[in-house]
Amino acid sequence: DLYCKMLNEAVQEAKGIEVQEDFETTIDLQINAYIPEKYIPNEYQKLDIYKRIAAIESRDEAEDMRGELMDRFGQIPKSVENLLRVSLIRMYAHDLYITEIRGKKDGITFLMDPGAKIRVENIEVVLANYGGKLTFAVKGTPTFFYRLSPTGVVQKDEEQMLSAAEDVIRQMRARLLV
Repeated sequence: DLYCKMLNEAVQEAKGIEVQEDFETTIDLQINAYIPEKYIPNEYQKLDIYKRIAAIESRDEAEDMRGELMDRFGQIPKSVENLLRVSLIRMYAHDLYITEIRGKKDGITFLMDPGAKIRVENIEVVLANYGGKLTFAVKGTPTFFYRLSPTGVVQKDEEQMLSAAEDVIRQMRARLLV
């Protein structure tokens, strides 16, 4: 895969086509997002499912995976559902040149690639939708921060964090994508 990727980039450069530097989007949210041993006891199957969830590139693929998990292993536990949601958040964030998302009880940080090709003029519009809960800092790495209000109940805090991350990414995609 790496060889093919490098060869493709070399061919594009030779043709004078600008090659975009690839980057990874990482997500570190303080939520339960894993496959429990009771759900998939076989380690090889579990690793395969983790790998396939990490490779999800569309909502349809996520729905297909959800259907397959239901068919093969039964009712999907909340932690696996969270894992599927995180995979979609990562996919959509990557389109926005977000390199990292970190979430803790008090808030979510969205770090962007400094060379992000977005509609910068619409950042204020996105911020205005959140009434001060979402802020933006340009110093160093461009960073959005969404302030959360922890409830003290783990399941509620996890759901609040996931829902907020999904909503912010959705708003950013609607307003900032070029």
